[in-house]
Amino acid sequence: MENKIWHGLGVSAGHAAGPTWYLKGFQAEMAGETSQGSVEEERVRLQQAVLRTEQNLTGLEEKVRAEQGEEVAQIFVAHKLLLSDPSFIGEAYQRLEKGQLNAEQVLQEVAGEAVQMLQSLEDPYFQERAVDVQDVLGQLLKNLQDVQDDVSDLFPQSGNYIVLADELTPAQTIALPKDRVLGFIVRQGGKTSHAAILARTYGIPALVGVNDGWGDLTAQKWLELDGEEGWVQASAENQVFFANTDAGEEVIFGENSLLQGMTLAANIGSPGDLPLVRKFKAQGIGLYRTEFLFMGEELPSEEDQLEAYRQVIDGCSPHLTVIRTLDIGGDKKAPALNLPQEKNPFLGVRALRLTLRRPELFRQQLRAIWRASIAGPTAVMFPMIATLGELEEAKESLWTAREEVLQAGYEIGSLQVGMMIEIPSAAWLADKFAPLVDFFSIGTNDLTQYMLAADRENPELAELNQPYHPAVLGMIARVSQAALQKGIWTGICGEAGGDPLLAPFFKAVGIEELSMAPGSLAKVRTALGKMEMSAEEQETLVKSVLACARTSEVIKVLQSSKTT
Repeated sequence: MENKIWHGLGVSAGHAAGPTWYLKGFQAEMAGETSQGSVEEERVRLQQAVLRTEQNLTGLEEKVRAEQGEEVAQIFVAHKLLLSDPSFIGEAYQRLEKGQLNAEQVLQEVAGEAVQMLQSLEDPYFQERAVDVQDVLGQLLKNLQDVQDDVSDLFPQSGNYIVLADELTPAQTIALPKDRVLGFIVRQGGKTSHAAILARTYGIPALVGVNDGWGDLTAQKWLELDGEEGWVQASAENQVFFANTDAGEEVIFGENSLLQGMTLAANIGSPGDLPLVRKFKAQGIGLYRTEFLFMGEELPSEEDQLEAYRQVIDGCSPHLTVIRTLDIGGDKKAPALNLPQEKNPFLGVRALRLTLRRPELFRQQLRAIWRASIAGPTAVMFPMIATLGELEEAKESLWTAREEVLQAGYEIGSLQVGMMIEIPSAAWLADKFAPLVDFFSIGTNDLTQYMLAADRENPELAELNQPYHPAVLGMIARVSQAALQKGIWTGICGEAGGDPLLAPFFKAVGIEELSMAPGSLAKVRTALGKMEMSAEEQETLVKSVLACARTSEVIKVLQSSKTT
C-alpha cells in the first residue's frame, strides 16, 4: 500500500522524522448565567485576569526580546495592546454590566465576533491575526479559572518529538523546549502566522495549513516532514532525525571572505538557551543578559547566581562568555527591587546607575561572576555608562568583590573587563574609555534610540529608529577606530548584529565580533562567508556609507555591495 502523504504550506525549512505529540487546545468551563448581584464580582474577576495576563505577556515579551530580538518581541507587544482595546476588553466590561453573562461567556462572545470579522477579510495577514485574539482569549480564560497548564509541563519529560497542534500560539511555542522539538505541524495558519515566524526564528522545520485528513494525521504515532516542500508522511518507528540546512550549513570561505577573523556569538537570557547556542554553532556568548534572574518575586542569592553563571560559562567553554551586569529599568521591571515609578525610565535610574546606588546588590553579583569565572573563559561587561567616573566606580566595585571572594577562600579565574557603548557621550569619548577596558560592546538598540531621540518601544517611530541611519553607523565606525588604536576589540550586541545587510560594513570598520539571537547566526554566517572583499574594497564600502546623508542612501549602498 502506498504511503499516504499530507500536504500543507512549508514555512520553515528543514527535514525531520520522529514520534508525535499532539497539543490539544484548552477548553474553558462555562458557568451558567449570573444574577444581577454578581456583576461586580464578575467585573473584578475579569479585571484581575486582565492584569495577570498582561504580566504574563510582559514576561514573555522581555524573555523573547532578550533571546530573539525586537521583531519577535513585537508579537507580544501586539497581544498586550489587545488587553487595552476598547472593542475587545472595553466591550467585554460593557456587556458584563448587563448582568446576564459571566466573565468567561462575555469574553467568548466578544472574541468570537472579533475572530469572525478578521476571518471574513480577504487579506491573509488579517485572517491570521484572528489567532492572536484566540491566543489572548485562551490566556484570559485560564487566568479566570486559575488553570495552570504550562505547555512545558505537559510536554513529555524526555525524548524528541514532532509537535502537532490545531493552533499553535506564540506563548505555547515559547514555552516548548525547542531543543527537543523536531518539527511543527499546525492545522491552521499561514506564512506570516506567528507560529511560522517563531519556527523560522528557532530553526525548527514546520508546515501549517494542513486541513485535509487532519484526524488521520493526528492518529499517527511516527511522522516524517519536510518544512520546505510542505509535506508530511507516516514514518517507520524508531526513525528519528533532524536536519535543518539553515542551522547546519557549513560555509567554505576564501582568502578574502568577510567571515575571516570575525567571531559570531549568541545573545542569551538564561542557561536554558544553551541548546540553541550549540544548535546554531555560536562561537561564544557575546551577551548574557542576567536581569532575568532578578525578575521574580524574590531576588536571587549569590549562590543562585553562581549556579546560573557557572552553567552558562561551562556550557559555552572553550569559547568566551560575556556576562552583562544587571540592566534593570527602561523596558525591564523587577518587582523584588521595588523600584519607584519614573516619568522617563529609559533616561532614569537604570542599569549601572541603579547598581552603583545599591552597592551590596552589585557586589553580590560581581562576587558570583568572579566565583563562576573558574569554569571557563569569562568577561564582565558594564551597561549604560555615560561618564568615565561611572566606569571607574564600577571597576572599583569589581576589584572590591574580587578581594571579598579571595578572603572567603574561593578560587577564581581571570576576567576580561568591558563596557557597553550605548550612550552617545560614551561613543564620542571612546578614545578616553578604551585604555580602561579590554573591549567595547556596542548596544545598537539603545545607541540608535538615544542618537535619534526615538523611543524604540513606540511603533509610530519605527521608521526613524533603525540602525541604517548614517549618523549611527558613523558613530559605530568612530568607536571601532578608537578601540583599534588602543589595541582592544569591539563587538556588536544589538539587533543590528544579526542583520546580514550590515555585517559587511561592520567587518570593514574593524568590528571583530557580532553577537545576535541564535536563530540569526546561520544567515549572517552565510552572508559573510559567501562575500569576498579586499581591504581596498572594504575601505571603499566604508567611505561610501559614511558619505551618505539619508538612511535610504545607506541601504542602497549596502545592497549594491552584495552584488559586486
